[in-house]
Amino acid sequence: MLSSVKEVEPGMRAMVLIADGLFRLDVAVIGDSLRTVLRNLSPGAVTRAPPCGGGVEDGSGVSGDAAALEPAIARMAFTLGEGSDAVDVSVSVALLSFRERGTVRLTSRAAVRYAAEPTIAACPAASSSSAVPDRSVSRPWR
Repeated sequence: MLSSVKEVEPGMRAMVLIADGLFRLDVAVIGDSLRTVLRNLSPGAVTRAPPCGGGVEDGSGVSGDAAALEPAIARMAFTLGEGSDAVDVSVSVALLSFRERGTVRLTSRAAVRYAAEPTIAACPAASSSSAVPDRSVSRPWR
């Protein structure tokens, strides 16, 4: 599990997650969009899962003082490598807007697991605390 919290100005690109030898994820908040840049640091290919939930989900169920922060969340999933070396990665990036400061807080989380069988990682479930179904196998990380 990887995680980070960064506060950035809208339009600025920021590295939010890095897994040495596997991937680096940069994001930029541009208007009402979240642009992601995935850098493959592994020797294997990247296979992206189909889009998760139609893009950025807004916090439309939020009310009161929290609604002023305009909460949103974006999810993505991908697989790095093939065969016995493949790893599934699922990522969630939550956003909170602080208009008075002119910044956006990005809270990012990624679950990285060995793929037990050839597959493409699943998108993290919206209401689940487990980001990817547990298909991991017990072996040391390289």
